This record gives sequence, C-alpha cells and structure tokens, in this order.
Amino acid sequence: MPDQEPTAQEHLEHARELVWDAVQQLEAAQRVLFKAGDRYVAELWGDGVRAILEMAERITDLSGDLTACHIELGRLGKRDKGRDSQPPQAPRWS
Repeated sequence: MPDQEPTAQEHLEHARELVWDAVQQLEAAQRVLFKAGDRYVAELWGDGVRAILEMAERITDLSGDLTACHIELGRLGKRDKGRDSQPPQAPRWS
C-alpha cells in the first residue's frame, strides 16, 4: 500500500508546530542571553552588556512575529478545515 501525501491541513499543522518550536527556542536563547548579561555586569561591564540587551530585544521582536505567524496558521487551518476538498469547477455553459 503506497504512502499517501500529507494533506494541506496536515502540512499547515506541521508548519504551525515548527513555528511554535522556534518560538520556544528563541525564548530559551533569550534566557541564556540574560544570564550572559548578568555575568557581563558582574565580571566585565562594557559594550557587551548593551549588545546583549539589543540582541534580547531583537529576539523579543522575532518571537512576537513568530507568534503572530503561529496564530495566523491556526486561523487558516480552522477556516479551511470545513471546506470541501475538491477544487472549484469551471462553470458549465449551456
């Protein structure tokens, strides 16, 4: 029995899961950056602290953008879930 190709809905759900994983990874990276920032303050103090804060801010922006994508993928999946899976037919002229 041949394997069937995933449906559009399954692809959307997979993409949504990957985006969510990316958000989680960005948040983990941000936590590590904050720890690095704490160490810079305790040990070095200098331009590294500013750079770490700027990177953390960029990660926050990216995380927000990815979260918006995650939400939109969910909406798209819900909206299209109930649609007929057949492609539209061309009108017939009598």
